[in-house]
Amino acid sequence: MKIDKSAAIPLYSQVESKLEEHIVSGIWDVGHQLPTETELASLLDVSNITIKRAIMNLVDKGLLVRQRGRGTFVTGEQKEKNIHKSEFIRMDEEVSNSHDLLCNEYHKKNPSIAKRLEKTVDTEFVYLERVGYEDGEKVSLEYTYIPQNIWPAEERIEDENVFIYDVLKTICGITLKRSKNYFSGAVANEKEVELLGVRQNTPLFVWERITFSDTDDAVEYSKFVMKQDKDKYYLELNLT
Repeated sequence: MKIDKSAAIPLYSQVESKLEEHIVSGIWDVGHQLPTETELASLLDVSNITIKRAIMNLVDKGLLVRQRGRGTFVTGEQKEKNIHKSEFIRMDEEVSNSHDLLCNEYHKKNPSIAKRLEKTVDTEFVYLERVGYEDGEKVSLEYTYIPQNIWPAEERIEDENVFIYDVLKTICGITLKRSKNYFSGAVANEKEVELLGVRQNTPLFVWERITFSDTDDAVEYSKFVMKQDKDKYYLELNLT
C-alpha cells in the first residue's frame, strides 16, 4: 500500500481507499484483524490521526468494527435488503425483531404530525417511541403516532414488540389499504448517539411512513431512523 503525498486527494481518503480495497478484494477476509493504528501509520508514512479518521469512516460504512481492548476487525460488506420485505412495511409476516419501549403516551398533541396527516392541529395521538433490535444489536429508533379517535378508550399496549400494523388491524379494527413512504438521510444527533451507540454526525437512513385505511383516512405516521452500517436497502421494479 502506497500513499501519494503530492496528490490533491486528502491523505485520510487515500488511506481509506487502500484499506477498503483490501477488504472488498478479499485480501482481508471477514474476521481479519487489522494492524494497529501505529503500525499502519508507520507502514503508510502518515500520522496516527490520519489512520484513525480513515478507519472510523470504514466503521461508519460497516466494513470494520472496533472492539475495545482487542483491535479492529473486518466485518464484510453491507447486507442487501429488499424494501418490500422490510420489517417496517410488511403486513402478513410475523415480526422477528425485538424492541425496547422508551415512551408510550396518550392524548399527545403534535401539530406538525397532524398537518402531515391532514388533521386539525389540535388532533390528539397515541404515541410510541421504541428502539429496534436485530440479532441483539440496536439498529433503529422508531416514532409512531396513531390518531386518538380511532383508539379504543380502555386499550393499552402491553407488548413492546407488537407490529404497528397488527395494532391498527386488531386493536383499532382498521382495514388497511395503502401506505406512502418517504426516504431521506440524516446525521446522528445527541439522542441518536446515545441510544444507537453511533458517533456524532454518523450518517443515518430515515424512513417516514403514512398509512391509510380503506376509506383513505390517514391512520398512522411512523418515522424510522436506522443505522446504515450493516444493511443496504434496495427497491426492485419489474419493467415487463
